[in-house]
Amino acid sequence: MTVQEQEKSLSNFWRDKFMKIFFILFGIFLLMSCKAQPQYYQQKVSSHKEIAKIYFQEGRYAEALKELELAKDTDKCDAETFNLLGLVYMARKEFVKAEEAFYEALKLDPNFSEAYTNLGSLRMMQGKYREALSYFEKALSNPLYLNSYITLTNMGWAYYQLGDKEKALMYLQKALNERARFSKALIYMALIYLNEGDLSSSEFYLKRVLKADRSNLEARYYLGEVFFRQGRLDLAKEIWESILSISPESEWGTLAEQKIYLIEKLKANNS
Repeated sequence: MTVQEQEKSLSNFWRDKFMKIFFILFGIFLLMSCKAQPQYYQQKVSSHKEIAKIYFQEGRYAEALKELELAKDTDKCDAETFNLLGLVYMARKEFVKAEEAFYEALKLDPNFSEAYTNLGSLRMMQGKYREALSYFEKALSNPLYLNSYITLTNMGWAYYQLGDKEKALMYLQKALNERARFSKALIYMALIYLNEGDLSSSEFYLKRVLKADRSNLEARYYLGEVFFRQGRLDLAKEIWESILSISPESEWGTLAEQKIYLIEKLKANNS
């Protein structure tokens, strides 16, 4: 071996050794930086998250983001903060930021089933149903996951979008076995039967939703659609008008207003 080759070999040896030491130290730094926070900081983060949840439910997404950024500044290793950030970005249709936030949550907690479920929901919004199912399966692989009925519901709808009605109904029924009054699972059941032309079954599931939650606008809207297809125009108009009285500025209020106009137009043409 020449002198130059020896020097090159020695240089590579020390370079590799340095990189190994660097990554070990970097890993230790990450572990130390994510150590348990004192109770004061935990309470502060929790407070910011709870306020953010309220803003999120009210559709005040900018304010929710502000609270979550404060939570993140207090503790950059809290997985739930990043999961909530993902939900807010998803609601704002900022899908790239939402995805980054969910991945960060999973980096901090690889068993975070809610983050896997939310990633799957994001993929559904993007029309990527096969990929969504893979995330839902990861969420369900955690035996300690308490909200599996939500994931099962999403799986059911994903399978229906992929054209597999039998699997769709199977997963939705599993969700209802775990949470009998879960409105989203009941509504998806109703929509499948509505699309398949089974109006009586669709009506049954929508009325189950409204029995538990009379203010559910989505269920009211689709029950009006069932009545409309059954030819019960007065009932359809009545329930769509109820949506306008509850929430005229909502998405469902806008859709209900369009349907009422259609009924009035049909009646005028038939008179």
